[in-house]
Amino acid sequence: HSSGKAETNREVAVWLKAAAAVAGLAVLGLAGMFFLGSSTTTAPLPVTVGQAQTNTTAQATLDTNRVVVLPFKVIGGAQDSEDLGYGLVSTLTSKLQPLQNLVVIANESARKFKDSDQSPKEIGQALQVGTIVTGEIQTDGSKVQVNIRVIDANTESLGWGSTFTKTKENFLDLQNEIATKLASELKGGLATGEAQQLAQKSTENAEAQAEYQAGRREWNKRSKEGFENAIAHFENAIELDPDYADPYAGMADTYSLLPNYNFALPTDTMPKAKAYAEQAKKKNPNLAKAYTSLAWVLHTYEYDWKGAEENYRRAAELNPNYATMNHWFGIFLSDIGKHNEAIKLTVKASELDPQSMIIKSTVAHTFLMAEQNTQALKYCDKTFEIDPYFSFALWFKHAKINERNSKENIDHIKEAIRRYPNQPMHRKTLAEVYWNIGDREAAMEQVIELLDRYHDSFRKAHFADLYFVMGKPDHAYRWLEKAVEAKEGNVLFYGVLPTLKKYQSQPRFRELYKKINHPLYVD
Repeated sequence: HSSGKAETNREVAVWLKAAAAVAGLAVLGLAGMFFLGSSTTTAPLPVTVGQAQTNTTAQATLDTNRVVVLPFKVIGGAQDSEDLGYGLVSTLTSKLQPLQNLVVIANESARKFKDSDQSPKEIGQALQVGTIVTGEIQTDGSKVQVNIRVIDANTESLGWGSTFTKTKENFLDLQNEIATKLASELKGGLATGEAQQLAQKSTENAEAQAEYQAGRREWNKRSKEGFENAIAHFENAIELDPDYADPYAGMADTYSLLPNYNFALPTDTMPKAKAYAEQAKKKNPNLAKAYTSLAWVLHTYEYDWKGAEENYRRAAELNPNYATMNHWFGIFLSDIGKHNEAIKLTVKASELDPQSMIIKSTVAHTFLMAEQNTQALKYCDKTFEIDPYFSFALWFKHAKINERNSKENIDHIKEAIRRYPNQPMHRKTLAEVYWNIGDREAAMEQVIELLDRYHDSFRKAHFADLYFVMGKPDHAYRWLEKAVEAKEGNVLFYGVLPTLKKYQSQPRFRELYKKINHPLYVD
């Protein structure tokens, strides 16, 4: 028994860690015969993971209906293999996500484990998944071969596996073939509608798909350069296939986030975001991303509460496991005071994309709004496990939750400023902390720095909040009026922030929020 167990562990290590191409080929066949044999070979899957699972063991067992598709090992290191491998994993993830009874981890969280030397159990625990999909991809001239395996993270045993071969020009067909077979194995069969859904191609142009996926990689960086590169890739995808809906949604998401990161004014970018989102919906009425993109604009810019909710709910019907939809819809519900629903969605978003800092900090945000500060602090700390200096988590913890801040906490914020000198939220946090502990002079130094360096680029609603904190409501209202006029999305945040309760009941505050027909302030 011990020798058999050792052999199984070695095989798993080859598939998951893929330490060497030769080792990978040893599992799958001789290197010289890589492209020989039938186009598909299959090993049986002993456990069907798309059906209800129960567990009565004392040790918590990872749910095998929770699945992650890890980045595939590229044999030979060719760039075209690398690009095709990324595209395949992205496509498998997006095709599996809408299926019933499966919860598929977002691609960006999966990417954190590329070339990882962690065991299946360790990866399973990190992502809270019971099923790991991994494999290898190699190109040889005009051919592409993909080897895929399913691993049970609880036992580290190998389940279903298969080898697929096609020409490069038929790569999109290959993706659909793999997705359909994998989904069928994971779920123990497919309904007719699911099979038809998996067979659909979002584009017939592989190059356009690659450009779109490259754009999403850049978009996820959330940097100015990343957003600029994303726009270039999305534009290329649209030029290659003007009827491909996904890059229009990508353009919408890019333009709609630029103001959030102080890279543009909402009035300059949000109308563009709306136009692209509407085009995405028109080109693919069943694309959850398109409805999510449009909902975000209606929510954070046009203050169209009814339209935003309708589009969020339609996106949820189309793909309940789309992390961004759960994330943004959760913010929407928090903004209108539906805190319990908001928490459920943002927690789900975090489960779908467990390595996302912004989503974890948004869970803290929704708990903060619900005045559940212990849970809010918990998620701030979870965010710090990924980045100890993430701006919103720092702000929530030290400025909005902690009533007493120590020198250690102040040093934490100062180190964040040192590491991210161009992030104004860190200075806002430090200003609030100094003010709250009574060091008015130090607080004003930070306020002056913010006004001097970020007067035009920093969100006006953030300046309003600072003045409310300092007990200067006339200045605060002046900035808040400017924020409403500029259609800033974070105006909504301050409408429900518990630390502003004193002002939220005042007629002047209420009249401002009546102007945008905020559900909590209309008569």
